[in-house]
Amino acid sequence: MSFAALQDHALSRVLALPPRAKDLQRDLRNALLQARDNDKLATSPQEVFQLVTLLPELPDNVAGQLRAGGLHANAYCIAGGEKNQERDRVRRHFKRNDGAWFDFTITVREHGGQLELLAYDFEIRFPSGAGTPFLRFDLNLPGHRNQDRDLRSHLHPGSDDVQVPTPLMTPIEVLALLIDGLRLPADRDKPRGLTAFEIGWFRDTHASLTRAEP
Repeated sequence: MSFAALQDHALSRVLALPPRAKDLQRDLRNALLQARDNDKLATSPQEVFQLVTLLPELPDNVAGQLRAGGLHANAYCIAGGEKNQERDRVRRHFKRNDGAWFDFTITVREHGGQLELLAYDFEIRFPSGAGTPFLRFDLNLPGHRNQDRDLRSHLHPGSDDVQVPTPLMTPIEVLALLIDGLRLPADRDKPRGLTAFEIGWFRDTHASLTRAEP
């Protein structure tokens, strides 16, 4: 199977979505509130309601791309916290009970009585020693440059420069993964120790970055 065929297969999945953007906003809030009730989320119910918002208008960069593809009408963005490419803890986000923290954005379009999923990015950051600093699940907008690389749906495994093709998921499925998954196994109370390769890799990476500083 070619790389393009793999991505076509990943994107061919038919998703079960609610009919309206407001319905998806409600479902996301409910999933987060349930996680709070089950002690998997440290974010308060009041914060959950404040953080999951249906934006009053599309961000400029998103609106421009959607207009170019004729997808602007009845399109909406749902934000879960603040977009945070710098991974700054000061910005508003959700907190898991184990110290991991995350946020997300979702772009959808109400079309023909159905909700069409256009894009999402969900990123979770982990406490030190967890094996990787972050994971991000991306579905780029149609026509994004990554689509030419057969990577519209992908995962960043702890690096903004590394992308792994991933299957298309609903926003609720990705959120469930961030809430319930990506945790240490129940029979371990701390991460596995680093191998000599990992220790050397971190040391050499730090040294190369230090040399690159002006």
